[in-house]
Amino acid sequence: MFHFQTLPRVDSYNFDYSISTQGNEFFEGLHEIGWLWVCGPMHYIAIQPPPNPLLEKVGELTPALVVLHGYGTDEHDLLPLAEKIGVGYLVISLQGPIELNNGGHSWYDLAQTPSGIIPDDFSRHQSEDILLAALPRIIADEGGDPQRVVLMGFSQGAAMIYSLLISYNLKNYGITPIASINASGYIPRDVVGMVSEKRFDNFTFFITHGEYDDLVPAQALTEAAELLTAQGAKVTTRMQNCGHGVLPETVEEIQAWLKNLKVT
Repeated sequence: MFHFQTLPRVDSYNFDYSISTQGNEFFEGLHEIGWLWVCGPMHYIAIQPPPNPLLEKVGELTPALVVLHGYGTDEHDLLPLAEKIGVGYLVISLQGPIELNNGGHSWYDLAQTPSGIIPDDFSRHQSEDILLAALPRIIADEGGDPQRVVLMGFSQGAAMIYSLLISYNLKNYGITPIASINASGYIPRDVVGMVSEKRFDNFTFFITHGEYDDLVPAQALTEAAELLTAQGAKVTTRMQNCGHGVLPETVEEIQAWLKNLKVT
């Protein structure tokens, strides 16, 4: 098991943040600004796939690819990757509700200590609650199929997805994930022990990480793959020859993997 206390300091990060207070309710003041929707504190971008006459004929809803960005960016960051791999999917890219001083966003706070970076579990759980309150409505409003959802996250976004899949029964929230793409992330320390309590039979993961990642140890990939496989998940892994990021050849591999994924 790896420990975040061993991570190096990242002096360029600014960890001060304030949580957006826009709207008293998650769905108060729901409105459209071009192609950006605002849903209380949950901002997102939705990109519709080209019309599919077959789907229109049989009345099927479009499978959804839900995207969670990493620390310090926003809902625009992973759109090029999502659009490339998510052909035929409704792409919904969410913005983390914590606003950073540098203008970016995050899903949870990070504390910088003399020994490294420590993720804050409490703010992560707050963001999980916000996401779960908003996401079913967003998918429905955009014409997506809540029973065919692929989750994709990078770094903090990947950690969020691990936590959601392990800690919650998402079907109780009206969402049925069928697969997950986790890049440069890790299973949060407070939910590692819960993995053994949940089965992932017939669930598929694509997990990728940079071998020379100096923010999240590469051991996170091995740990997640071993724990999830033991619980019945079908796991594809790709250790990349890079740092904290995703290589173009890995994107192509994810694209082929997602194309072959059975979503019916």
